[in-house]
Amino acid sequence: MMAAARERAAPRPHTAWSAAALALLLAACSAGPTGGGRQDSPPSIGQVRDGPGRDLDRQEVRTSLFANWDEFPDPEGLPVVYEWCIGRVPGGADVMPWTAVGGATRAVTQGLELPIGFALYVSVRATDIAGNRSAISTSNGILLGQPPDRTLQPTAGADPTEGDQLAAVERFGITWTFEHPVRCGRFVNGDWWVLGPVHIVAITPASGVDDGRTRHGSMIDPDPRASAQGYDSAMFGADGSGRFDAATNVALGVRPDRPLRLEPGMSLVSAISHPQPGQLPQLETCAILTCVGQPPAADAFRPPYCGSGKHVRWRRSQLDLSRLASLAAPPGGPAPAELAQRFERPWLDHIGGWTGRYLHPRLNMPDYGRDMADLVGLAGLVLQLDHDAAEKEPLVVALVQLGIDLFGIVANGGRFAADGGSGSGRKFPILFAGALLHDEDMLRLARERHDAFAEDVQTFYVEQTSPGVWNRGYGDYGPEDEGLPEWGNRHADDPSVDRKSWTSDPYRRCCTANVWHGYVLATRIMGLRDEWAHPPLFDYVDRYMQIETPGTWTRSFRPFAERMWDRYRADF
Repeated sequence: MMAAARERAAPRPHTAWSAAALALLLAACSAGPTGGGRQDSPPSIGQVRDGPGRDLDRQEVRTSLFANWDEFPDPEGLPVVYEWCIGRVPGGADVMPWTAVGGATRAVTQGLELPIGFALYVSVRATDIAGNRSAISTSNGILLGQPPDRTLQPTAGADPTEGDQLAAVERFGITWTFEHPVRCGRFVNGDWWVLGPVHIVAITPASGVDDGRTRHGSMIDPDPRASAQGYDSAMFGADGSGRFDAATNVALGVRPDRPLRLEPGMSLVSAISHPQPGQLPQLETCAILTCVGQPPAADAFRPPYCGSGKHVRWRRSQLDLSRLASLAAPPGGPAPAELAQRFERPWLDHIGGWTGRYLHPRLNMPDYGRDMADLVGLAGLVLQLDHDAAEKEPLVVALVQLGIDLFGIVANGGRFAADGGSGSGRKFPILFAGALLHDEDMLRLARERHDAFAEDVQTFYVEQTSPGVWNRGYGDYGPEDEGLPEWGNRHADDPSVDRKSWTSDPYRRCCTANVWHGYVLATRIMGLRDEWAHPPLFDYVDRYMQIETPGTWTRSFRPFAERMWDRYRADF
């Protein structure tokens, strides 16, 4: 009720274009859609900027906030109307709820009390006359009550290729403030590095204890073998007893007289918690600051955030884009740039099992493995289409960075256990990154660590395991099933739950192979089936796609992936 009251009380932004846009929209509605066909494609997103013109990172004015954005083009050429909101985290609406502005491409708050000391983010979305709503586009954030460029002022004469001397850096609403200005720069994916050793005197938002709950924690080099975490003591809900390790939260109590020291080779993962406890997921977002011993190359990828002894070893210039195909696109596929935004933020994924869903930050990634696998498969397929290399590159960089992070998790003892759909989708990004970077360590891990990936654990060939006994006596298999490519919920770990009946376990059809086929096909197209090195998966997906009814969500969670499969599977 309080949230509803706040939304009703929120002032509307001033715009001079709302009436004209409304008239245009009404005229278009009365005319009907062009061409007489279905209008089911949402508008594409445009860039959102803080300020009345060029993008601003800071402003001294505290009483109002301007924003402007590029038009969100509709694929069918239909008029669109816009809504905007303001939040303390990207995509959030806790400062100002979603507010309509008609056809205007700029707006300003009036009479709204704006918080000071936080980065504020403007988000915009568009809706066409057919009711199709675009994805959300968010600004890069602005700090109020500060002179422009005061906090992040580069040192005069600094070499821009080696970073700037900065007093603080901010990423995704999280700010790290240093004891003294220190050399900082960005990896190729936009995440910050800092030249160490370095002392951090503040992390914003600050970690604290409120009514017995610790929020907004940070961890250094999280251990993927551990089931506990230090970000939020309310994580895991009723299953969280004993799974908060306060000692691993290095953010609590950080201040100028009690700084946090980072040494070269350390990764600091800082999180913003959901305001309420017991949420799934419990985190809103996270960001990573990497301490380095020397400035990395301008095109360097960030090393994995898990484990220790990390080295900056991969570069964008190493990417072999010839591994990608250039196929004609079936209708309905997203643009690479739109997908790249879904991978821009770190996928925090160092706790395995189904309870890892609580860890997955809401603004960074899907919380469920099926949905992660769906998105990974979609990215893998879109990168095989005939888009320009420059158009593909941001998505390539984002997917390779994800592969690097997942490689770090598994290489340091992590495992994405098979349990329904929870562990799906993590192997392909590692294989993808290894292939494009020609990294044998990644490729070897993909070939050899079948126990670490749910798809490999769950797929197998039915075989006679002792005289007259098939599949160790589990699942009701017999001699007629010899060699059948099959699925079991936790087969390699626990074959006792295998079931021959196609519909006995709902996870077979709701949450696994109906998303696997996207990256299985991408793996085939890239010629990486031998590097995946688990033939039962590929044969089972073929069988699955033949059995399930075309056009149903149980066959393909995403229609575009099904169109790609039906068009190109026979060629690869």
